Amino acid sequence: MFGFLKSLFLDDRARRALEKGDTAKGRATGARAGRERAIAQAQADMRKVMTPERAELIRNAMAVRHAKQQVLADLSDDQRAKLVAVALRTMMNEGRDPD
Repeated sequence: MFGFLKSLFLDDRARRALEKGDTAKGRATGARAGRERAIAQAQADMRKVMTPERAELIRNAMAVRHAKQQVLADLSDDQRAKLVAVALRTMMNEGRDPD
């Protein structure tokens, strides 16, 4: 039925362009399938590398980082300024005796 409607409303050039678009859509679907296969393969490779112990270690490190971030977020502006000053002084004196 759609073919009949195409012949009624579209000229030859428009029909060819429409059909060409259909094949491009098929190529896009094929490319998408290839991308999904590549993602699945990468995830399978990651499972080989990422042992449960390593995953737990990363989770613990992220938890520690989050806790430290919370401590810094809770500082007042004055405390934050003092901390920055101490950090800068420490970085400037790195490798030398403290004053």
